[in-house]
Amino acid sequence: MESAMRQIVALLVFAFFAFPSQAPAQDGPRLSLAAVQASKDFKTYLDKTSAEKGQLDFSEPPGSTLFAAIFNSKAVEALPAPTSSDLPWLSEWLGVAASSYVGIINTGADPKGEPLQKAVQENVARYEDKLSVAMDFLLRLMPRMAIAADAFMQALPENERNIPARQQGMAQVRSGYMQTVSGALTFIGGGPKLDNARLLATALRDTVDVWSTRANAEERTQFLSLLAQARTRAKDPTVDDQLIAVSTAVAAIK
Repeated sequence: MESAMRQIVALLVFAFFAFPSQAPAQDGPRLSLAAVQASKDFKTYLDKTSAEKGQLDFSEPPGSTLFAAIFNSKAVEALPAPTSSDLPWLSEWLGVAASSYVGIINTGADPKGEPLQKAVQENVARYEDKLSVAMDFLLRLMPRMAIAADAFMQALPENERNIPARQQGMAQVRSGYMQTVSGALTFIGGGPKLDNARLLATALRDTVDVWSTRANAEERTQFLSLLAQARTRAKDPTVDDQLIAVSTAVAAIK
């Protein structure tokens, strides 16, 4: 999941500059701008906590308020359907959210000290609840960007749409999206807290019509295997119902 997030951060820089700005709707850009501004302070908070060898505190400011401004799933769900003109601010918001997610995972990790993987695993366990909220947000924002990017590309003249760099960027962003879905399924299959498993299973079901149709045959096969593993591990009727619906939707694609 972390590698997918790093890829998305890099590719969104490409996407933002490859797709020119247009006049956007009001709430989305305002929320995106607030997230971008909060992410700068959030990085300062992460760096300060790491330098002091402390732990992140999301129960009070600044951690709580900054996190809420970046990973605002309820606000995203209330937005109107995405259009091509939303692409610039969606790219910016998704970029800072992905970067902030990676920042939480790597807080206090020193590649020159203890094994990085051990520190990351400890952070995932320590901050599981917040990382689950962040992942839910990413799973809900990514479909909007995918739809907006498709609309933008479809509106272009064929010669502009087929520019190699633009096609490559779109393909790589799609790949990053698929890796995020895979990471969420792996997370559920790893036995997280029940509420977190339910949160992500619901997000995957709510967005399956977008991500499943963008997956290739090999990815869909992988997803079905991960879904089966997640169902076995979760052993919860609510999670099971959501994942069965997701599996059905993925398996129905020919």
